[in-house]
Amino acid sequence: MKSMDIKNKILWGISMIGLLGISYWLSRFSFFEMHGMKQWPNLLAILSITIIVIATIFGNRIIPVVTVVGYMSGFILAMIFNTDGVDQGGGRTNNAWIIWGTVLIFSILIGIILGFIYKQRHENER
Repeated sequence: MKSMDIKNKILWGISMIGLLGISYWLSRFSFFEMHGMKQWPNLLAILSITIIVIATIFGNRIIPVVTVVGYMSGFILAMIFNTDGVDQGGGRTNNAWIIWGTVLIFSILIGIILGFIYKQRHENER
């Protein structure tokens, strides 16, 4: 029984990383012309993979899902609501990276809270 749980955890983690990989590929390469960011999608993907792996090891299924959803929804919201500006030195600025990162972090925090609530409810039922 325990080996089946481990296989399910591994399959779940691989599935979530696969979905994140698709989201990464779309945002980093297919839609590159929309945002022009090279390093930021990579950093967010590395953070997301790390969180998915840790959550999967601990048997949490909610956090990996909200991480994948947060990665892609953060990108979408960043592309919708970003604004261009000019810094004091005359350089071009854009806040898309702030929106994308903030949505991802809030999604992960919501996943942690939901996971905690879910765990508390199931412990109270026992």
